[in-house]
Amino acid sequence: MCINRKRLRTEQLRSPAPTSQQLHAADEQLKRVKTDSPTSLDHETITDNQELDKEEAATAAHRDEMVAAILTITSALGLSRETLHLCIGLLDRYLQLQNVTVFKLEALSISCLWIAVKFVETPTTIFDKSIKEILQRRRHSSNWTWNEILDFELNILQLLNFRIMAPTILELLQKRMFAKDDSENQEHDIDGLQFEQHQLALYFADLLLLKARANQFPKKLLVDAIWFVIAGNKIADVKPPLLEPVVQLYLAHRDNINPSHAVFKPWFALRCRYGAFLPAPWKVPYDPSCVCRVCEHVQDELAS
Repeated sequence: MCINRKRLRTEQLRSPAPTSQQLHAADEQLKRVKTDSPTSLDHETITDNQELDKEEAATAAHRDEMVAAILTITSALGLSRETLHLCIGLLDRYLQLQNVTVFKLEALSISCLWIAVKFVETPTTIFDKSIKEILQRRRHSSNWTWNEILDFELNILQLLNFRIMAPTILELLQKRMFAKDDSENQEHDIDGLQFEQHQLALYFADLLLLKARANQFPKKLLVDAIWFVIAGNKIADVKPPLLEPVVQLYLAHRDNINPSHAVFKPWFALRCRYGAFLPAPWKVPYDPSCVCRVCEHVQDELAS
């Protein structure tokens, strides 16, 4: 008779328990292994966003975000206001004629900046400040190549019929500020601009660049709105057609001084550039001890 004997549990074969050293070694090996699944949530989100950017048309909000970046770049490099305003003018004129995807908007903006730099700045400035090299280095953190910038440059010039110059807010404002004939200034109750008023006018001119909505008004009307405000007039006294652009100035300034607003951080260069000079009630949050490149160039500009 065959008897099937069942082994006791204690007698069953089993692998020896791993030692603490083995567990530690296995844990370290897992830490070194990087698993990047193409189906992971993060991977899908990044890929989807990139694909959407390649097809999504740039909106006014995208344009405003890019203008804030250009303002920061030009301020940090110590480029002239004329370069900034010409660059944004080229960008807006191009966008009026041609739709651009979000994916290509930065390349378009850098191309406009490069055209403006070569048109306004001197060769010495371009060389001494290594502007081309600095712009080229941005491609490492962006989605374009320098050849694409050059292709865009030709495309911009052809679309605009090689007409680089066009009236800007800054140009019309400076003509009024430095007019030899003071009759127009007296008409607006300004006998002569004080330094703070001068800075306030330039601040408003740059501030309006950051709002695509300002493009719906003629440039001369925007300058009239700036002149109305720096003359010390109250918003309660404004009448059409100045009403809308003056309100636009007030709203843009309100956003610039609100730390909780989405534009507060991207617009920091504007506050660094003018914060030390703006008169009440137009003062902005400003740190006098700031040593960023924007503040350094402001001090150099005052010393020159």
